[in-house]
Amino acid sequence: MQLINKYMLLCIVFSLFLTGCVNSLRIWPDTAEEAFVRGIVSRDAGRYVITPCFSLERRRLQDTNGQLGKLYYEQSPDFELPVYMEMKAAQGTDLVWHVSDVTVAGGGMDACQINLANIRFRAQGSDPRWMADVLSDIIRVQSFEHLRTLNFSIERQESAQSVWRGTLKNVGDQSHIFRLAIRDQPCRDANNIWYRWTSELSLDGNIFHGCAREGNLTNRALLGRYSNELNDNEVFAVLDLRQNNSAKMLLDYRNGQPLIVMSGRWEWSDNNKLALYFTDQDGREQESILLLRRTRSGSFIQEGFSAEFGRTGFELKRSE
Repeated sequence: MQLINKYMLLCIVFSLFLTGCVNSLRIWPDTAEEAFVRGIVSRDAGRYVITPCFSLERRRLQDTNGQLGKLYYEQSPDFELPVYMEMKAAQGTDLVWHVSDVTVAGGGMDACQINLANIRFRAQGSDPRWMADVLSDIIRVQSFEHLRTLNFSIERQESAQSVWRGTLKNVGDQSHIFRLAIRDQPCRDANNIWYRWTSELSLDGNIFHGCAREGNLTNRALLGRYSNELNDNEVFAVLDLRQNNSAKMLLDYRNGQPLIVMSGRWEWSDNNKLALYFTDQDGREQESILLLRRTRSGSFIQEGFSAEFGRTGFELKRSE
């Protein structure tokens, strides 16, 4: 009991930047209280449960405002089919996730493979097919009808609304003008997938309508706390993956020595690997690298040699 209280006191939570569009779309940064959750929602004994992407453990959901149940019923009227969803939720003391907002509803397990790395927003429509990705400094517009891709520098973004404008000159002896707007209005695509936001693209005077969603799905879903199980021959570790790709790790070798605090950054690669690059240890400059591979159950297992963990097959699981 003393050991548990020690870690409850010491393992403090080490706490998407959407300039100009947070208020208009009612998007608020993830906090210690609320997190981005994505996975497959189903019913079990009359209750909603979610199996997060790349995890085998189910978690109970509390439909705090009725939105979850309404969208689930629309996607699965007989309450039998599992439904992919993205949502904001806060974890209660009873380990139940209290859902405050659903942003995507529809699709199956294959939807977990969608990453949208380095994309702030994706807007797209189907009649005709088009897609626009909002990145950090450009907007990439693809027209499948004309088989072309145009990269616009963001010249102006209206601060009160999620509206971007730009021009592109001397491309094939042509100039192009675009305006992309994302609005806080629900939308359904041709596959009956529900999205929290509606989009409208004006390209060279032509108007295209579609839906919109947030990107960086894997990075946002990875945020949180991970720890290993307490074994006699292992160091106890707590890892916090934070926004802006910063990372902190707490190490206790349980040898009577002070705890070690390491800080640095984390990077995710599409081959299911998480790289931790530490640059600071207990306030001093010290570089070290830890490479982890994500398993089917969602835990992370060490790969290769680490100065801190050797070749022990060190494993971290999400802490509840």
